[in-house]
Amino acid sequence: MRKVAVVGGGASGIAVAFYLLENNYEVDLYESAHQLGGRMGSEEMDGRWFDFGGKNIGRKYSMFRNFLRSMGRDMFEYFGFNSSQVIGGRVVTFSKGKGKFANLLKVLSFSGLSGLARLYPCVGAVRNDYSQGALNTPYFNKISAECDHKPLSAYFNRKCVNHVLRPITVRMNGAEPDECYFGNLGSNIALALDSYEQLSEGMYGTVSEFGSRYPSLRLFTAHRVDSLSFDREDGRARVAFTRDGVQGEREYEKVVSALPAAQLIPLIRDALPDVAELLGRVAYYPVAVGIVRYEDHVFPDEQRAMIFDHSSPLSNAGAYGIHDLNIVRYTFSGKTARSMIHADAPPEEVVSMGEKIIEPYFNIGNNSRTSFIYKYLSPGLCAYSPYHYRLIEKLDALTDPVKCLYLTGDYRRGASLEACFRGAAETVDRVIQADDRA
Repeated sequence: MRKVAVVGGGASGIAVAFYLLENNYEVDLYESAHQLGGRMGSEEMDGRWFDFGGKNIGRKYSMFRNFLRSMGRDMFEYFGFNSSQVIGGRVVTFSKGKGKFANLLKVLSFSGLSGLARLYPCVGAVRNDYSQGALNTPYFNKISAECDHKPLSAYFNRKCVNHVLRPITVRMNGAEPDECYFGNLGSNIALALDSYEQLSEGMYGTVSEFGSRYPSLRLFTAHRVDSLSFDREDGRARVAFTRDGVQGEREYEKVVSALPAAQLIPLIRDALPDVAELLGRVAYYPVAVGIVRYEDHVFPDEQRAMIFDHSSPLSNAGAYGIHDLNIVRYTFSGKTARSMIHADAPPEEVVSMGEKIIEPYFNIGNNSRTSFIYKYLSPGLCAYSPYHYRLIEKLDALTDPVKCLYLTGDYRRGASLEACFRGAAETVDRVIQADDRA
């Protein structure tokens, strides 16, 4: 049985390990934290596990849902799409539970006629072929070649930028529209077009089940990988790591990195400086997330979330679930958040900042906070790069000669759970094909 090392235990790493294991490989999975999950990891609050990322599971997430079924975890509850913005001094709520015509009118009010006209062909391309809603697809690569010399904000009117594009990019990429590019818009459109559920018991149980299900999976949690090196003569890779202050090294025929580009760079800078330089062009932006429980409901049934504009460090705040209207998920991302919130910012101060921002709209003022958990993630959200498909082509050209190294992650097909599994499956296919040729 062939053995492969997988570095990174987030969504992409779990996906790579899953597909390898299902194809009868042995897997050593390295993760620097004490548990799997990465940026979608869970933490306990009041005896319940809460997910910081990857909570919402699209109805069109076919690959990820197959994984969930394999883990015996397919009990879902409806989450939907329900969000409000303040536009022209009034609160406008968009909900997919409403009629299509009513929602179309609201999108028109959000974007203006010219913005809608420019977005419509891109939306149609993804609606007609959902596989186009990822990075590095034919439709959006063509747009990228023509348009990525300027950011998204250069192609749309201000109304559309502020009320349609920014809520998407700042939520999904941690970036402003002037930090994102047209060629990568398909991955955002796919997320906006889907409808969502969440696991009734959250992601923690699924991740735990995966970690214990396979006899041929060895988990090396709390192992910080320090470097990857490659012997061109014997075609083997070496994984150097630190565990509890003790350094070690293991050797493998193949290593798959499933890390974010920013975390992979220091591991390969000495061995593959050209690859490290290329990965450095992939943009990441920090994000802070607070999950806060209150004594009473914060949200009414018909208005479960609010999006805030560029002047606010809080990009959005929403109910954790339709049955959790007393639990708020605060997300701080975008330029203003970056200027006000840093890795050492006291969590209490950040959460209090969010409470003051949502107080005019929701039941916060006399509603006692009972508990909260908080994370500051850097690297946080991936905003990719201009001409991103060219970067992926160059990356593959540089790494193909290194027969023992394979790369995947949020920069390959996109950052959604489905995109991570798609990128992982494609990477595992390459591993299998290489072994079949050997």
